[in-house]
Amino acid sequence: MYKRSEERMRIARNIRLIRELRNFDQRYVASELEVGRSTLSTWENGLSEVRIESLIKLAEILGLDNYRQILDFDPDGLFVKK
Repeated sequence: MYKRSEERMRIARNIRLIRELRNFDQRYVASELEVGRSTLSTWENGLSEVRIESLIKLAEILGLDNYRQILDFDPDGLFVKK
């Protein structure tokens, strides 16, 4: 059985959440990344690791300043009352 690390699963969740918050579908993002939709799906499900080069390009597509925003994204922070 393939073991998925907590870090990989956190990154996978963040990729999916940010993509969905931007209202981008997998086809669009995969096309912009020049990868197959199934590749993006394996990243979003934590089945394979995302290479740093792909994270950098993914951050650009998602309108982020740099790839660290994918790694450090905190969805709980979106709903904190001020």
